[in-house]
Amino acid sequence: MSSSSRSCDRSEPPRGSRAVRLARRAFLACAALAACAMLGAQAAAAEAWKVVEDRWFELWLGGARCGFVHELVERSGDAVRTTAETEMTVGRMGQGVRIRTLGTFEESGAGVPLRARVRREAGAAPVESSWEFRADGIEVREEQGGRVTAQRRPLPPAGWLTPRAAREFVKARLAAGAREFAYVTLDPASGPDAVRIESVRTGESSGTVDGRSVALTEWRTRNSLIEKPSVELLSADAVVVRSTTDLGVGILESRLSTREAASARVAPVEIMARTFVPLAVDARSLAGSRRAELSVRARDGELPDLPSAASQRFERSGKGAAALRIDADGGSEASGADRADQALLRASVFADADDAEVRALAERALRGAPGDMLARAELLRAAVNRHVARKDLASGFATASETVRARAGDCTEHAALLCALLRTQGIPARVASGLVYVAEGGGIRNAYGWHMWTQAIVGGRWIDLDATIAPGGPRFDAARLLVGLSKADGAAVDTDLARIVDLMGDLVIEPVSADGVRFGAGQPP
Repeated sequence: MSSSSRSCDRSEPPRGSRAVRLARRAFLACAALAACAMLGAQAAAAEAWKVVEDRWFELWLGGARCGFVHELVERSGDAVRTTAETEMTVGRMGQGVRIRTLGTFEESGAGVPLRARVRREAGAAPVESSWEFRADGIEVREEQGGRVTAQRRPLPPAGWLTPRAAREFVKARLAAGAREFAYVTLDPASGPDAVRIESVRTGESSGTVDGRSVALTEWRTRNSLIEKPSVELLSADAVVVRSTTDLGVGILESRLSTREAASARVAPVEIMARTFVPLAVDARSLAGSRRAELSVRARDGELPDLPSAASQRFERSGKGAAALRIDADGGSEASGADRADQALLRASVFADADDAEVRALAERALRGAPGDMLARAELLRAAVNRHVARKDLASGFATASETVRARAGDCTEHAALLCALLRTQGIPARVASGLVYVAEGGGIRNAYGWHMWTQAIVGGRWIDLDATIAPGGPRFDAARLLVGLSKADGAAVDTDLARIVDLMGDLVIEPVSADGVRFGAGQPP
């Protein structure tokens, strides 16, 4: 992208595909074994809402239809309401999960933001968020399973555009024959963090819109939350007729369609099996290892920085490659900011440490326990593993309180519950996302698969705690690779885990050694 695009003023926004952005957020949640966003629509108005635009899009993943996007624009007096609904049905190692997003963003005709609502569903209790825009910030309220949290978030820098204002500006820029655009906006499906969209015109095409043949322009678009680019075909009035994004595990495609075709029932599209990273050498000695060294690289030549935290040390060896050293018994110094961060201690919607049953489980686990914090953390880790009796993939980001009652879940539920239990004891905690080595299981052999666990500050140092490891085993092992961290604080979970989508299908892992023993080159898996 040219320097003119990078430096363009934030008030000069390009067109971005809201359909593909919402679909991408939905895919992120399922790929990261997380929940997706869904917006509610309850804005009060003095006049009835009148439909201005009503469009449906089919969603395809890896050549199979997986769901739909529905976009609706309405007016009431001077107010404009944009509603976007996304639904995907995906498979997680044979278990189907429906991921649904429904949302509204209300603004004035002049592009002044008023309010937004978000509702998220992914196999667990829905998460509902509401935003009220003030002159000095955004009042964000979230609710899940009866748990309510509220916080104030800052507004994006001056010049950001609301959804409808962005769309109108894009129309004007297209009419002016612009070749590049860049803008900053808010997308409720991504949480209350600003999103920058950059697009470059790459060609011309033609297609059918509302039953008539129209000229289309082709654009290559990048999103500041997820770097994988999209290719979009736009009509002159900024309708995204078709968009495609190569997610590494399949092409995610949005196609302008009819309500009947887009909303027809679909079978789950398996995604989890596609996210595993196969290895070229037999690395079974990684399982249970205490120390490991890995070489990692990106197929596209651009590897993002990975965390150096708790057990992991990241050392870049080139733009697209790095060395990772994992010491399962080690830790990293917690900064003063980390030790003072109340977000690592307070209850959140996801890690609801103030729930009565969560606190009761912690009390039972620690009854008669010594005062040593590491020993107490280990007792809580073991308690989570025993308590989650049914280990399956039917949920996506259930809260700690839901998990303590259902006693079911996968790694995300183990991580959330342990995070909450630690916080009940005044131990700062967060969730960690990454990959775990799988020797064999569920048809997968000798590969790394996406995973989640917990980190805590004990004795002034960050340590790793994986509640999926059975009691009696270690609290962690070196067969895990850290990719991202989250305070488990509301919508930040989705944003903090966005790096996973960037790495899917692009990451190459080459084991170097386990417990000091080097792997042989060319050794068959």
